[in-house]
Amino acid sequence: MTRQNYLLLFVIITFFSCQGTETEDASESINLELEVTDSVRVPYVGVLSFMDIRSEWDRALFFDMQKRSFVSTDLQGNILGQFSKDRDSPDGFGSFPMAAGRFLDQNRIQLVSMYGVFEYDLEGNLLRSAKTPKDEIKGFSGRMDAIREIFPVGDRLLLTGLLPRTEYNKTQPEFYDTFKQLVWVDPQSGSMEQFLHLDSASIFQNNRSHEPTTLTATFDVRDDELFVISGGDPFLNVYELKAPYKKLKRIPLELTDFQVNPGENPQKADPRAISFDPSYGMISKLTIVGDYLLINYTTGYEDLDREEYQSIQSQEQWQDFNARVGEKYKPRLQVLSLEGEKLLDIEMPDRLGNVFVSRDESLWFNVLPNPDVEEDFFQINKVEIKKSRD
Repeated sequence: MTRQNYLLLFVIITFFSCQGTETEDASESINLELEVTDSVRVPYVGVLSFMDIRSEWDRALFFDMQKRSFVSTDLQGNILGQFSKDRDSPDGFGSFPMAAGRFLDQNRIQLVSMYGVFEYDLEGNLLRSAKTPKDEIKGFSGRMDAIREIFPVGDRLLLTGLLPRTEYNKTQPEFYDTFKQLVWVDPQSGSMEQFLHLDSASIFQNNRSHEPTTLTATFDVRDDELFVISGGDPFLNVYELKAPYKKLKRIPLELTDFQVNPGENPQKADPRAISFDPSYGMISKLTIVGDYLLINYTTGYEDLDREEYQSIQSQEQWQDFNARVGEKYKPRLQVLSLEGEKLLDIEMPDRLGNVFVSRDESLWFNVLPNPDVEEDFFQINKVEIKKSRD
C-alpha cells in the first residue's frame, strides 16, 4: 500500500455540538474532513470495477467487465489470480452476480447469483456451491461492483433483490404493492427469501408508472437495525432486522437540489420498456462507517436541462449535452449521524468514483482515470472521515 497522508478536502462544513461537557464549550465548532490516508495501485491495462478489500487478509478484488474476469490482488498491487466463467459452464454461476464478490479468507471468493451461492479459489476452481431450488429461481438484476454488496447476517446472507419484471408490470399498482426490496439467502441450501415491501408513503405508491431501476434499494446493517433507502425516494427508513421488520423511523433526507421523479402516466408508459432517466435524482449507495452514515447520490437536472435531454435526437446531440451537464451536475456525498442528522453535503471530490466500501471504520473508493493521461494502472484510495475542533 502507498501512504499518501495528504488532505483531500480542507474544512468542508461546520456544525455545532449540542452536548458539551465540563471540559468542552457546547458552542465549540467541529469540522468534518475527508482525508486520503492510503491507496492500492494495481498495474493493469484495461478497466476494472472495484468489488472488495480486506486488509486483514492482504486482499483486494476487482472485475474486468470487458474480459468478464475476476482479478484478485494483494495490497501492494500484485495480481494473485484471475478467472472467468462461461454462462453455461458446469462450474459457472450464471451470467452475472447479484452483488460484488467478497473474500471469505485469503484464498476463497464468494459469489451470489440468481442460481445460488458459489465459492472459488483465486484461480477460479469451484470449491463449493449451493444451488437455488429451481422453483425459487427468479430473474434478479445484477451488479459487477460494490455499489451492491453481500452482507453476512448470522448464518444468512442479505442482498438487494431487484426484480424488474414480475407477474405484474410497472404500469400496474400491483407491481408496487407486491414489490419486495431485499433477499435473504441461505448459503448452505441456496434458498432465497424476498422481503421488505415499499413504504406506504413512498413516491412509488403514487399510482404512477416508475422505471424499476429507480426502486433499487441500498442498505446497511448496524446491530439489530436495518437502514434502507429506496433508490429515487429521498427518505431513510430504519427497521428492526428481524421479522416482521417493524419500521422504527422514516427520515426525510436533506439532499441538495434533488429532483424527485413523479413517475409517468400509466396509460402512456410502455409496460415492456426498462430504462433510466438521469434527469431525476437517484441515491445509489448507503453505507455505515464508524458513527456515520454515508450516502452517494445524483441530483438530476433543472427543468430546462431536462426538457433538452428529453428532446435529444442524435448521438452528436447526446455527446454535446452530456459533456455540459457532466460538469454542471456532479455526483454528491452526504454524511449523516446514525440518527439521520445531516452533517456534511458536498460534490464528489475530483477523481473519486462512486464505488466505495466501508471497512474497519474507513472508506475505500475507486479512483477515476485521468482523462488527460493514458494510465496503465487502476487505483483505490482509503478515505477517513476526521473530526477536529476549532
